[in-house]
Amino acid sequence: MPSKIDESKCLKCGLCIKNCPNEAIKGTNLTKVSTSDVYDRVWIDPDICTDCGTCTSMEYWCPAEAISAEGEAPKPALAEGEKKYSRYIYNYDGRDGFKFTEGIPFNMITRIDKDVLPGSDFYMIHWVLPHDEPFLEIGHPPHIHKDPELLFHIGSDPNNPQDLGAEIELYLGAEMERHVINTSCVIYIPPNFIHAPWKPLKTWRPWIFIEVNQGPKHTEKGYHQLLSPEAIAGESHLAHFEDEGY
Repeated sequence: MPSKIDESKCLKCGLCIKNCPNEAIKGTNLTKVSTSDVYDRVWIDPDICTDCGTCTSMEYWCPAEAISAEGEAPKPALAEGEKKYSRYIYNYDGRDGFKFTEGIPFNMITRIDKDVLPGSDFYMIHWVLPHDEPFLEIGHPPHIHKDPELLFHIGSDPNNPQDLGAEIELYLGAEMERHVINTSCVIYIPPNFIHAPWKPLKTWRPWIFIEVNQGPKHTEKGYHQLLSPEAIAGESHLAHFEDEGY
């Protein structure tokens, strides 16, 4: 089914010209508005278009939603007082959903994945509150994820943002290479890369931890065999997921 461009919506940015696989979308008189590309007119050449459907295959392929298939039903009108993009604003409440084990000095901010926000990757954000000594015997045990992961450690002192206000013990790789983290940082974890135990040793100023698992759901496969038998027998750690998603 052939596609068409609604010129009343078209922002003439030319993104469709670059992304059309058959070079069937054309533009005239490219100019600049500040640093933005703008054409006088953008249109689909019917002699070149193969009706492949690429330009209507996903939401916001055209950022202005100006391209549609011929005969496509119009989107339903908004109800009175309804805003079109309200669905992209998620008002989280850290008291809802996932709960940490009692006695863990963490205050949840939010935990999000595709089931909470369709299309989103996995995020977990929480405060770590002051404590004078480790409250976990092992910490989160060794494990891997299917998708890349980012672990943000963010200090809360605006006058010295690099000071984390804490010491965190983290082991990386199958060799269990030990690191002690005491500055604000982000740790990149490649797919299938063994990491942890992760264990807060002490915290003297509240700080924020953000886990970004770059997939729509949290996956995890444990590698407890890297721990000593004594450590496994006395294991006391943060909630973890036994081979979830593997």
